[in-house]
Amino acid sequence: MTAGRMGAGMATGGADALQPVLRITEDSFVAAGDALARGIDILHATEAQFARLDQGLGDAAGAELGRLITRTFGNVATIRADFDGFLAHSDALRGAVRAVRMEVADLDRVVRTISNVSINARIQGNGLVPPRPQVNSFIERLAAMSQEAEAILQEVKEAMVGIGHDTGAMEAALQDLRQELLLHVLPTLSRFAAIAQRVQDGRAEMARTSGELAARMKAIFAEVSRLVMALQSGDATRQRLERVQEVLGEAEAAGAEPGLEAVLVDLARALAEAARTEGDGEVAVSVAALEAVQARADQAMAAARQVYLAQAGVGQAGGGSDAEGLEASLARVQRHLAAMRGRAEALGGRLDVILKHEATIRQIAQSVRLSGLNAVLICAKLGEEGRSLRELAQWLRTLTDESDAIVQRLQGDLAQTRSCAEAAGQAGVDHLEASLAVFIGDAGALNAAMGRITALVAEAAQGFDAAGRELPMRLGQAAARLGEFRAALGDVAALGGVLGLRRLMLADPALPLPEGGAGAAVLARLRARCTMQAEREILDRVTAAGRGAAVQAMPPAPVAVAAAATDEDLLDDILF
Repeated sequence: MTAGRMGAGMATGGADALQPVLRITEDSFVAAGDALARGIDILHATEAQFARLDQGLGDAAGAELGRLITRTFGNVATIRADFDGFLAHSDALRGAVRAVRMEVADLDRVVRTISNVSINARIQGNGLVPPRPQVNSFIERLAAMSQEAEAILQEVKEAMVGIGHDTGAMEAALQDLRQELLLHVLPTLSRFAAIAQRVQDGRAEMARTSGELAARMKAIFAEVSRLVMALQSGDATRQRLERVQEVLGEAEAAGAEPGLEAVLVDLARALAEAARTEGDGEVAVSVAALEAVQARADQAMAAARQVYLAQAGVGQAGGGSDAEGLEASLARVQRHLAAMRGRAEALGGRLDVILKHEATIRQIAQSVRLSGLNAVLICAKLGEEGRSLRELAQWLRTLTDESDAIVQRLQGDLAQTRSCAEAAGQAGVDHLEASLAVFIGDAGALNAAMGRITALVAEAAQGFDAAGRELPMRLGQAAARLGEFRAALGDVAALGGVLGLRRLMLADPALPLPEGGAGAAVLARLRARCTMQAEREILDRVTAAGRGAAVQAMPPAPVAVAAAATDEDLLDDILF
């Protein structure tokens, strides 16, 4: 199988015998270099990812998130307090409306009694013979004022019915608002802030973990970079094999030069063995290092995936649904508040109607009182005949006094009702809306901050997940291609065997070759082309010539080249 891969040149140990090995060497090291270059790109990307994590999870971002969380929890307490105050104002409004309703009911009773007195006075006045114009005038005025009072009171009662509907609607809206706030908005807000707090709590841990992983990845990056430099050994091996190929070419062209072919075959065998030994040793170290780096990279990436995938789950758990549910709940709260404001405005308009009629009712009561006084005076002149009318007039005075007291209390109750309606209506709704507006702004900022952290963590999780799959794969590819190169070095060992058989067919040369001869010139030319000190040492050893002898054997023209090579004796390798 080895001979088949190396080709026809294997049978004779010709110059083309190493061509397949050279091709595999170049292909293997180029592919391994490409794989490691891609690995470095991946490591550069993770380095940039760690930089973004450091910025997004740093102290400044943590302080801002902490401030927003504190304000959000504070908003929960504020909204609860505002709503409790709103409930207190609503209870006060309900009590004030109840008091107004009771006073209106008493006023209705008094007005109806005055109407009955008016009817009895008419009956009594009709019984006087002859009729008394002054009495009839009093009765007519009393009847007219009674009718006016009843008409006004009817409007007041209708206003009270409307107030009852308004307060009932406000209470229904308040119950809906209570349910929305207590069952949806505030729990969602608390849960939202709790998620943010968990993200904040995990931020410091993520920052610490990021620092540790960044340090581990930096060490891996340094090791991969050293491996890239180590791949330059492939170029050195290629140059050694090319030198073997060149020596074999000179051996084929040696012709009848005594001993030259044998020396060149020995030199080719020595150079090939050195190339194989050095290349195999260097690649073995690189492969071992690659496998170790691959294992460490796999562990580091697995840790990164585990950390950031878990944190991404914390930031996303319920966050999106909570934000959407909160937005819907706040929209319903706004509708309930708008309904309450509308009902409060309608209630205020009905209170205006009652307040307007309250002044008229007071005037009517004052007129009735004055008419009653006049009636008492008139009835006193009638003597026993006007006694019943006089009693009705006195009763009328009592009713008007009671009416004055009711109206006086009603005035205070109406003022209280208006104040409570403003507190529970327009002012209360405005205050609650203002609190909600502050919350909405802070919640939006908190959501944006959480979104940035969540997106950053999710990006890191995805990036580390992809890098965790690709980086070990690329390192494995590099190791596999270097393994192919090590396998190809076995062909170099096979070539050494073929060259050994060829050497057995050649006579031993007399070393060193004569100075000034063609063989010495070939050896001098080959030595001048050597780019590594180890190659020159092998050539000197095989040709049984020291450094000075080899240089003296060179023809005059190549002396400058040999001298230049001498200046480079300290080079152990040639970089790509």
